Amino acid sequence: MTAYYALWHDARRVKLTLHRGPTGTTDGFVAVCQTGRDLFVPLVVLRALPDDVGGLLKSALIAGRPYTLVTSPGLQDAVEAALVLSSRQRNAVYELEPEVYRPVINVMVQPGKGAFRHEIRVQDQVVAAAGVNWQTDRFADMYVYTDPEVRGRGWGKAVGAACVQDILSARLLPLYTVGEDNVPSQRLAESLGFRDKGAREFECQGYLSPGDE
Repeated sequence: MTAYYALWHDARRVKLTLHRGPTGTTDGFVAVCQTGRDLFVPLVVLRALPDDVGGLLKSALIAGRPYTLVTSPGLQDAVEAALVLSSRQRNAVYELEPEVYRPVINVMVQPGKGAFRHEIRVQDQVVAAAGVNWQTDRFADMYVYTDPEVRGRGWGKAVGAACVQDILSARLLPLYTVGEDNVPSQRLAESLGFRDKGAREFECQGYLSPGDE
């Protein structure tokens, strides 16, 4: 995810701030990105040495403005020291094992707008959907949404399987990012053939205190 938003996302929607070490080489960065995830809360991705995190965030962020930040768990303490946080969680990044994946046939699944998007509609309302958050030339990170009123019918798995099939057909490796505490979503991912390979992200929402400008 960090590599995608720093290197692949539309450059017009990314503000990249670099940190340079004593020899002048780049050893850290912050990317502040406008995404479809939340039009009003920018997404921030970060890689740096722990001692440089506070200075980088002060250079890159607008004090008082809320952000969603995603970075490696090893930088959690540095981020918590630099920002006022309203939420925090650790995410597991699941990877598909193609040999485990099995197609799911459901005639209710229809293509949605955009690449890899699949939906189930009831009375013209989307009640289950799957698609891709981001993709590179190797990976595609996908999501699955199921309306609470229709959960337990297998519709999330059906749209998810259709999305996985499209990603594999494009010769990309599907990824699935889920909170460590989100057991239902983990079970859905595992039913599609995703496995937890141990990769983790730290995700939080917060802001830079105005006194830290």
